[in-house]
Amino acid sequence: KSHSRRPMPPVLLTAFSYVYFRYSKHGYEVSVVGESRNTARYIGVDVKKVIIRTLVLSGLMCGVAGILLGGAINHTITSTAHNNLGFTAIMAAWLGKFNPLYVLVSSAFICFVTRGMVRVNMDCGFTSTAMSNIVIGIVYFFVIACEFFINYKLVFRSKKEVK
Repeated sequence: KSHSRRPMPPVLLTAFSYVYFRYSKHGYEVSVVGESRNTARYIGVDVKKVIIRTLVLSGLMCGVAGILLGGAINHTITSTAHNNLGFTAIMAAWLGKFNPLYVLVSSAFICFVTRGMVRVNMDCGFTSTAMSNIVIGIVYFFVIACEFFINYKLVFRSKKEVK
């Protein structure tokens, strides 16, 4: 028997998101509304409808993610099934600059760092996850700091220049 391997649903959802938001009219409207509501109104976009459609689409995607989490990862729904994945998802989305393809790369980076620290915990014989959480936090901090200093320039002025 030959088992054909099907693409994983999260990858399909990511590909759909990328194509939808990059090439559809609604994707264009979302990007315009996201930049400036006033500009969107000026060019004739119904901002309320775009926001409602985006919320519905977001809810559908979260529902699919919940089904995958409950059905594929844990095989059940419990009060701890989320395991703080929302915070990790926010970090992945932000690092990926909210582009679905870049989010895949940033998710792989976050997974690499997290799994690496689990391995370090095991190899060093640590019984607490505090050390790995501290290291992961430091890595996130420096990635965010680098992003900040790449995007913004700090200018220090002396008191003589201000006058």
